[in-house]
Amino acid sequence: MNKTPISRIFPAGIFVLLLFAAGSLYGQRATLSISPTSISFAAADPDTSPTITAGQVVTVTMRTQNSSGRTWQLTLRANGNLSDATTTATIAISNVSWTATPSPFQAGTLAAGVAQIAAADKDNDILTGYLTFVFKNLWTYWAGSYTQTVTVTLAIY
Repeated sequence: MNKTPISRIFPAGIFVLLLFAAGSLYGQRATLSISPTSISFAAADPDTSPTITAGQVVTVTMRTQNSSGRTWQLTLRANGNLSDATTTATIAISNVSWTATPSPFQAGTLAAGVAQIAAADKDNDILTGYLTFVFKNLWTYWAGSYTQTVTVTLAIY
């Protein structure tokens, strides 16, 4: 009896790109700088790489002049899910999370259309934080080049 060979098709074409855009600042009491403004995740075999760390670490430099002791927040808001313009396939943006250093920067997970807190405090600060993004790599994704824009906002309340 002949057995049908089993093969796996590795989705080598998966490429995820997040583009960052600075959000509105309230007044002239805050400044925000982000570098780089885009990151990418390399394609990898989900069996050997169940998570993929972005090839770039995002550096966030900010300054708040908060003389009234009000709270400031740095948030990340994905405009939607990851999408491939050619195939119209999508991947839930919640498959992208980040770690952050130092405090008061904090880890989180992206959510479509919902701002997620990446840092918050009440002090006057000149801070530099480092965000490392991680992509959950699954066999269920269609091969493609996926993108999404993430808006980073620094606000004083």
